Amino acid sequence: MMSNVLGVIIGVIVVVVGLILLIIWWPMFVKGLMATLPILLILIGAGVLIYYISEIKSKAELEKEEKASAKEGKKE
Repeated sequence: MMSNVLGVIIGVIVVVVGLILLIIWWPMFVKGLMATLPILLILIGAGVLIYYISEIKSKAELEKEEKASAKEGKKE
């Protein structure tokens, strides 16, 4: 029971200190965000492109396999 209360107290202290530092260092936070956001968007965009290109390729392969199996079924 005491450890839960201690965890809540530490959590509140950390949140308050974080908010104070965010207010004090707001200009540096914004500059850091401005520096990180374009790189993050580039990486996320590249990941999305890779994912959907591979999905398109796998769908095309499945369609080829279905056509091939349909042709084999007609021969029998």
